[in-house]
Amino acid sequence: MNNVESKSESEESDGSVTTVAKSVLSGFFDELTKVEGLAEIVPKLRKVVLDDGVFAEPAIRAALFPDSDAP
Repeated sequence: MNNVESKSESEESDGSVTTVAKSVLSGFFDELTKVEGLAEIVPKLRKVVLDDGVFAEPAIRAALFPDSDAP
């Protein structure tokens, strides 16, 4: 049983494990890119959520509305 745990830990440190949430969100962003008018926004939103791992409202709002004057 120790071998399984150490293998899992080493995969996580490599970053080779894809979580269910990341898979679902990635699919969601793929579908959003097909929606007219969202093609420019989705790459920014994908970066904030999937690459940076940020779920805070100000970061999401900045990705969705880049021209707005956020406080």
